[in-house]
Amino acid sequence: MAPTWSVVFLQIIQRGILMNKSLSNENRFTSLRGTVQDHMERLDKHIAFLKSLDTEEFFDKEEEEIQRYAGNVIKELVLMGTDATKKLVELLKTDFTWSCYLAIKILRESKDPQAVPALIDFLKKDSDDSLANEEAMFALQDIGDPSIPLLLEELKRSFEHKRYHFYLIGAFTGIIGPIPYDFMVQVTKEFIVNPGRYRGWFHIDDFTYNFVKQARSDVIPLLKQVLQVKTVSGSEKEELRDTIRALEDPVAYQKDIQETVKELADTAENLYS
Repeated sequence: MAPTWSVVFLQIIQRGILMNKSLSNENRFTSLRGTVQDHMERLDKHIAFLKSLDTEEFFDKEEEEIQRYAGNVIKELVLMGTDATKKLVELLKTDFTWSCYLAIKILRESKDPQAVPALIDFLKKDSDDSLANEEAMFALQDIGDPSIPLLLEELKRSFEHKRYHFYLIGAFTGIIGPIPYDFMVQVTKEFIVNPGRYRGWFHIDDFTYNFVKQARSDVIPLLKQVLQVKTVSGSEKEELRDTIRALEDPVAYQKDIQETVKELADTAENLYS
């Protein structure tokens, strides 16, 4: 039996709806593809802008001035988050450049765990670029727990070869938590038992510095044992005593620090006035 006009009409409408859906999906896909392409082009443009700062024109500029000049690009790269990480870590291959330093600052803000291996590799170089080193250290601290496994692995390896990476150690010991704390305690105990193994390459005062940040006063007796180790120098003992004092009375210690800073500022002002 031939379909009635009502059935035919309904089929035409349904076919039309399906065609519209197909066209709508195609348009949506085209629009999405265009959006992704625009996003990637904008990312490339921002990376190129950062590289443009590595010229003689900007070499002697102050950090504050560079930050203002690149402010909008920095903000947008932070907002791009993980999408920007791969391009940003490429800039870490050349230290003593504004692009490298700003890339690290952006990675610190975005806190993407994917950046951890590149930040560790950067600090392993032991570059003299203290500004970038410090920023990379803080970036790893701010990324936090995701940084711990690779940092711990690298520190164990470097200690086996008697290498001391100041900023890597600062990054790891500056992450508050049981794993960094336990490792710090373990190494400090080993230092007390066998100080000869650590002679000439290890810095016990620096290594124990972040016990203050860990805020664990139960480590004080252990630090007092370190003071009795014969190989510990006078300057190291002085730093260790400061660490102990900061743990025993954090409020008083902080007050002393503030007063010292004020005295230094007043002295500097008098010298230049």
